[in-house]
Amino acid sequence: MMVDEQKELEDREIIINEVDGLPSLLDEKNDLYKAVTSEHSSLDDLNDEDLPTSLIVTNIDPAIFKDDDLKKEMEMLFSRFGEIISVQYFRSFKRLRVNYGTSVSAATARIQMHQIRFYDTIINCYFAQPVTPIDAADQHLQLPAPVKQFLISPPPSPPEGWVPRAEGEPLINYDLLAAIASLTPGQPHEIHAATDTLPGIVLHVAEGHENIKTSVSTIPHTRLPEK
Repeated sequence: MMVDEQKELEDREIIINEVDGLPSLLDEKNDLYKAVTSEHSSLDDLNDEDLPTSLIVTNIDPAIFKDDDLKKEMEMLFSRFGEIISVQYFRSFKRLRVNYGTSVSAATARIQMHQIRFYDTIINCYFAQPVTPIDAADQHLQLPAPVKQFLISPPPSPPEGWVPRAEGEPLINYDLLAAIASLTPGQPHEIHAATDTLPGIVLHVAEGHENIKTSVSTIPHTRLPEK
């Protein structure tokens, strides 16, 4: 018998022994069980709204995702607490999701399967976030508020009652234009007189562009490589 095959058989025996010895392991979690059920006479008194019906099991050994027999053993272990609707395996995250028919089964499995060794790892069980049902009217994206629709490019049709209006004429400050035109090019103009604590503001108007020489830079040609 090969060494790998012998090790695999030993690992299977360890798993079977752990499943058979599950009641003794569950006794160590009585304190947690009592804490959850302290407000209820039994788990049967819990309503469906109290707890979710699904569990997220983390820290799954990667070998389980490749072995169908290990998957069956894992599912059989969780089926001891109630009817399982489906089991979803997430290999990339090393976890799986167990969906029960009732929240009582999920709560029992959460209490009794948390921190149980399966194969070569210690698994962790957490409640999955319940899925909120979606109404038929909410299955598609809704239109944004009318005040925000004009921010969309291209914008949609205008709302009912919208009437276009002519654009107003531009406001021209003739006093400002006259003050700028009175400035003589090439001479300084005092805009704000200096005081004892603040310096004055002097504007120097540039002369006409006809006296400004511009240089046009040329890009040198690249020499054609020899063939």
